[in-house]
Amino acid sequence: MTRSALRRADPSPAAKAARGPVPGEDEIYRLITEAIVTKQLRPGSRLKEAALAEQFGVSRSRVRRVFQRLVDLDFVEFRLNHGAMVRRPSPEEARAIFATRRLIVGEAVRTAAARASAQDFARLRAFVKNENRAFETRDKGLAALSSGFHIMLGEMCGNPVLARILNQLVHRCVLIQSLYERETQKTICLVDEHAEIIDLMQSGKVKAAVAAMQHHLDHIEASLDYDPASGIDKRLALSIG
Repeated sequence: MTRSALRRADPSPAAKAARGPVPGEDEIYRLITEAIVTKQLRPGSRLKEAALAEQFGVSRSRVRRVFQRLVDLDFVEFRLNHGAMVRRPSPEEARAIFATRRLIVGEAVRTAAARASAQDFARLRAFVKNENRAFETRDKGLAALSSGFHIMLGEMCGNPVLARILNQLVHRCVLIQSLYERETQKTICLVDEHAEIIDLMQSGKVKAAVAAMQHHLDHIEASLDYDPASGIDKRLALSIG
């Protein structure tokens, strides 16, 4: 990803002043996170502190605070003599993340099914409708959009701790997809699976909904190639700046 990719969303000086100190950091955080989950920033990409500080008209200490938030999300790591870089999860870590997500999302489905209102299910169905439209038009960032379905499920549980853990796992899985997705892999359609999970949850078939969710995650992980010999985890790193 180049600097111009972030410059398109760069706010005007007046907007920065009106927004205040915290939203300025939030904007940088949002743009970098969005660039990672939409695969504009690949694992191994370097994040240049000085360039971002100059571009957004903020101090380098504020950019470092943003980087620390991304470290907490396990999106970024600091490397000696390299600075902040988008993380490259190992195949072993990737498998562990998916295994943990399967455990957490099962509880999320059970809890959400028990407490979700008709309005909650309507929101999920509206989301899937938009997701289907994005798939049909092959919109950029489809993987990031699809991840929103899982994040919404977490929010419906009424358990902020579970929601936060699931949010982090979902985003880490998107990062893994960016790294290990097969070069020849066509975009997989998961919309029908999302719709099926909603139907099962709303009809009270909770065990079947959990099983469908596990199959859904199996489908996602099956689209990945953890074999280092494939060379997929050796893509050229991009830089901001």
